[in-house]
Formats: sequence, structure tokens, C-alpha cells
Amino acid sequence: MIHSEIIVDNFAGGGGASTGIEMATGRSVDIAINHDVNAVAMHTTNHPDTLHYCESVFDVNPLVATAGRPVGLAWFSPDCRHFSKAKGSKPVEKEIRGLAWIVIRWALAVRPRVMMLENVEEFQTWGTAYRC
Repeated sequence: MIHSEIIVDNFAGGGGASTGIEMATGRSVDIAINHDVNAVAMHTTNHPDTLHYCESVFDVNPLVATAGRPVGLAWFSPDCRHFSKAKGSKPVEKEIRGLAWIVIRWALAVRPRVMMLENVEEFQTWGTAYRC
């Protein structure tokens, strides 16, 4: 990471990805976003130096959250329960199906140097997207 760049963890949960990012980069995640109060409480315990947003990723304005600072890494781990082989069917809730679109919003708003989207294998086949 370049010194002035920040790291953002979307769908941060309890902090597993943030811990991995910290181990890989040697520094804390700057911003973590998750809608679940219990997950944010756990993340706050595990990552006390991180700024936490306890709200939907769609309600967080990337420009406001980053305060004009350059984003070196934006991490995204949208809900995968409805995509997994264990579920057995395609997701039916529009809100769940649309979670990954937040990646585009962040890309257009703050142009992170690196963006990572983590999910289960079946995620690739849900929708009409074409492989790059």
C-alpha cells in the first residue's frame, strides 16, 4: 500500500477479511462497513483503530466516507448464502441479488487502485454477465 492510501472493507462482518488484509499489508483497515450491529460490535472489538459504519453499504457515500483520501484497496464480500451449492436455488430477494453492484458504485466514485470481490464459485453463474 502507498502510505497515503486507505483500505476499505465492505460487508465487513466480524472482521475475518480485515484480519487477513491486516496480516498481508501490516496495517489496519481504515473503514469497515456492515449493516449488522452485532457484526460491527465484533469487528470493533477485533479492529479498534478502524472507523466503523453500521449501516447498509448502499447508504454509505464513498466520497463522504473516504473524505477525499485515495483508496488503495476496496474489499467486498457480499452475502453468498443464496449463491452457495448448499442453498440449492437462485436468490429470490432483489436486495441480496443486487449486493455486488456496490462494487461499481465504489469504482466510479473513488476509483480504488485495487478492488477485490470475494464470493463462492456459483456467484459467477448468477446473472447474464460475460467473463472478461
